[in-house]
Amino acid sequence: MNDSTSNKLNENDLVYSSEMNHADGTSFVVDEKFVPKVGMIFKTLEEAGKFYKHYSKLAGFFTKIRNTTWDGDKIKKQLIVCSREGRWKSKISPTLKTNPSAGLNCPAMIYVHIMKDVGL
Repeated sequence: MNDSTSNKLNENDLVYSSEMNHADGTSFVVDEKFVPKVGMIFKTLEEAGKFYKHYSKLAGFFTKIRNTTWDGDKIKKQLIVCSREGRWKSKISPTLKTNPSAGLNCPAMIYVHIMKDVGL
């Protein structure tokens, strides 16, 4: 992981929150060094995924891979999102379900783009 200064966005325009509030009223405080930031560079896709999975665990949510773009037999881009993203309603009544779940419009996501000519 490398906090490169080659960010395309101006760091002053971004707000990094280390406190996550959830729909159930709980909140988690995450150390700033574990909060993902625009422009972070990782050696591998697996390293980026591990970092985000660790962050999500500290912040109190689970992740899933929503989209993967392939270039031949190699991954080009990947979108990892909160497992409770989106808003949907089950067709089965929550009282009939033994383990009810619902989308909560969770905005957490990370977009990983594989760059070829980054010397790390």
